[in-house]
Amino acid sequence: MTLTPRQQQVLRIIVDDYINAPVPVASESVAHKMPTHISSATARNEIAALEEDGYILRPHTSAGAVPSDKAYRAYVESLGDGLEPSRSVKHHIRRNFMSVSMDEEARSRTAVRVLAELVRAVAITTVPISPEARWKHLDIVQLHDFLALLIIVLQSSRLRQQHVPLREPMTQEQLTQISTKLNTRLSGLSTEEVLSRSGEFAGVEQEFVQAAAGFMQQEQQNTLPDHYIDGLRHMFTYPELAEGSCARGLAELLEYQQLVRAVFTNMPQQGVVRVTIGAEHKDDLLRPFTIVFARYGTPSGASGVVGVLGPTRFQYISAISNVRYFASVMGEMVEAV
Repeated sequence: MTLTPRQQQVLRIIVDDYINAPVPVASESVAHKMPTHISSATARNEIAALEEDGYILRPHTSAGAVPSDKAYRAYVESLGDGLEPSRSVKHHIRRNFMSVSMDEEARSRTAVRVLAELVRAVAITTVPISPEARWKHLDIVQLHDFLALLIIVLQSSRLRQQHVPLREPMTQEQLTQISTKLNTRLSGLSTEEVLSRSGEFAGVEQEFVQAAAGFMQQEQQNTLPDHYIDGLRHMFTYPELAEGSCARGLAELLEYQQLVRAVFTNMPQQGVVRVTIGAEHKDDLLRPFTIVFARYGTPSGASGVVGVLGPTRFQYISAISNVRYFASVMGEMVEAV
């Protein structure tokens, strides 16, 4: 059925109350909080209609109302697309990012720490990866006469390094000349393009090119990106998640990476915050939870995911507004690299 304006108000009061305190909401409480006066009997009638259509559950016949996953979905849809954190929260987020270096690990660790504290839930971010690996910059560092360290930075800002044995001793000046030559010719190229041009080089130069191309191939073969998680401690402040089965399920989610799979394999379009609630999840382990997540990065280049995991009884306004803003700020940082 299509909810009437009054039923929408009733449902919102029930959801808000239950989010703040997980006890069934009485019709008298709903009637008291309605913007226009209604009797408790009218509130009971509206709640009964909502229950009949699956928005409301009751622990037992005489109990108050408990929102269903369908109710949370209706609640989220009613919030619109313009939610943003307060100015002070935005300033707090940017100040934390300004205090760390611009490398991906520092950004990601800062993001999950600050986001978890703001939302009081588990926060997750994946490092940005490109649809295909592309050469950005190569450095070769002399370690010993017969050993060098090859460091390649991909356009996704991912860094890889490996020791490379040398057939003959080389100075740092010689190695720098080689890296400058390779960067001039190969910067911006994809893995396939680098491999196709490896024949243009000979000897140690070709060995460095092939080693770098090997890194790029490994990057493309990664089924899941590196990721960071923080905030598990917050989950046990929710009574419904502290019990044995939910706690074990949460541990399994993190141990077997179902959480990162859920957000990475369902990345929304740029600028969209996706909310997946309870029974909407395909994975049974995720059904006691809500995930709020968004994509960050560049539309056609490197991108990652930032999000939060909480109970279905979630502070949705805080979660959605903060995730949206984090995605925006982290996207700016990827573009600046």
